[in-house]
Amino acid sequence: MSYVIGIDPSEVWTSTEIPPFRPGQRGKDDDGNEYVFVRADSGGVTQYFAAVVTTSAYVVDMVDTTNSAPGASQGAPVVIPQATIAASGYGWGLVSGLGSVRVLASAAKGTRLNSTATSGALDDDGTAGAEEITGIALLSANGGAAGAVSALVTYPYVGRTL
Repeated sequence: MSYVIGIDPSEVWTSTEIPPFRPGQRGKDDDGNEYVFVRADSGGVTQYFAAVVTTSAYVVDMVDTTNSAPGASQGAPVVIPQATIAASGYGWGLVSGLGSVRVLASAAKGTRLNSTATSGALDDDGTAGAEEITGIALLSANGGAAGAVSALVTYPYVGRTL
């Protein structure tokens, strides 16, 4: 596998454009963070919201308790787009390195994160029936409102059901 070096993770392409990369291709930015090139599903994906890879063609959907459940995407890779990707558009999703991730209110540093009913937003609430999103460590706590916080991302995936 070869990597594309020096990518711009904020660069996106619409569904009508022909991107210079193919879904599934990996690349690194100038800081050494690793990304995978993905295609958004018909709903698009929002900047910093966790997205699960739902097909072998690297189509992603913002993760929630429905698409992360056993029989849907359990065990599937998760990416964190650092830019919003429009419906059926293309862009890069962070898989390893330092970035931002969207969490719900009061998510604590150093806790297990899980899927929620809010598409793309993770939380540390441990709600029964949610799935662990393994491989994301918050570097700071989130305040009293949902928002993006700095995180260390290490090849995240949909884990076990809580």
